[in-house]
Amino acid sequence: MCPSEGRADSRPTPQSRKEARLQQLQDAVTTSGSLHVRDAAEMLDVSEMTVRRDIREVPEILQFLGGHIVLSQDSARRAPYDLTEAAAENEAAKRAACAACLPLIRAEETLFLDCGTTLTHLIEMIPNDLEVTIICYALNIADAVVRRPNLQLVLLGGVYHPQTASFYPVEEDRTLEAYAINHAFMTAAGIDDRLGVTCTTFHEAAMKRAAMARAQNRVLVADRSKFGQIKPASFAVISDFDHIATEEGLS
Repeated sequence: MCPSEGRADSRPTPQSRKEARLQQLQDAVTTSGSLHVRDAAEMLDVSEMTVRRDIREVPEILQFLGGHIVLSQDSARRAPYDLTEAAAENEAAKRAACAACLPLIRAEETLFLDCGTTLTHLIEMIPNDLEVTIICYALNIADAVVRRPNLQLVLLGGVYHPQTASFYPVEEDRTLEAYAINHAFMTAAGIDDRLGVTCTTFHEAAMKRAAMARAQNRVLVADRSKFGQIKPASFAVISDFDHIATEEGLS
């Protein structure tokens, strides 16, 4: 009789491997407070897709906050929606809109990048040999910028607001006034011919208006699904923008 006959197979099953991964993730997030999906994949020696799939199966333990993994009790308190899932909506159109913006960017310029899930694609597309300064106030935008050595980050601080995964000043903050912005790349949740360009929160609207006031060139970057939509907070009218970038190109 073969020595292995009559004994249970001791090799780990796919289920046990997944349970081990989840335990390792939970331990790492408990220690550090959060863990980026890319770092988690590297730590576990699996793909980012595998990490996301594992976490979606245990929402009571772990959840996403932007590109980071957090404990579910923290996520329930801090994040009403998943930026990772939002980024997947109309992703090809968002990428095309960002690609249309690239000809505007020159070396050593200062850019303001608005919050949301569209402009992370623009960061990825900026050539490695192009050194620019990025001013932003959103967690997911800042996270993408710090991973690019050719980009200098200026993060506008304040209190973190989970609805937009962004920071807003507690009191008057004059940091933005120190910069002359070449291009302000702005996003919107709604664009209407009569009611103008809108977003979901009034904190966000105030930051958008301040950035546009400091910019030489104002670019509205939005896929066509935003047109005809109306959200509560108005921050501009269409004529306030020098360019509009959609998946159809730059107008």
